[in-house]
Amino acid sequence: MTDGRDTLRAWLTLLNTSNTIKKSVDAQLRSRFGISISRFDVMSALERRDPEGLRAGELSRQLMVTEGNTTQVTAPLIRDGFVERRTSPHDARGVIFSLTPEGRSLFNAMAAEHKEWIHDAFARLSAKDLSDLRALLDLLEPEATTKRKSA
Repeated sequence: MTDGRDTLRAWLTLLNTSNTIKKSVDAQLRSRFGISISRFDVMSALERRDPEGLRAGELSRQLMVTEGNTTQVTAPLIRDGFVERRTSPHDARGVIFSLTPEGRSLFNAMAAEHKEWIHDAFARLSAKDLSDLRALLDLLEPEATTKRKSA
């Protein structure tokens, strides 16, 4: 058992490494495609559900952001013709977002390069290292923080 310092150090290392990789990928997406990582994430979520698209609430849940944040991030994608916003055929109050053909084409180009950037970020790790890292991360239980707080 540790005194908590090792846990905090591990948390800070994980957070710092994740943020460093995320900032690098964001900078490369902006430089190469003029798209932020937040917009890339929206397009990625929509691509996985293409062609039916996603309801605004489901998109927000998948991105783990508020619907207001989703609206803010999707607005430029709609303006630039990469995302379509339409009323749900089943509920006039519902909004569905989906990729346009131009958005799908751009996303595919970005995804190919994104895959290379992520590969490069993890290049120093062996296949066993990657497997071990995933197994260790799978052991973490983020819900435990909430459970302890409410108990």
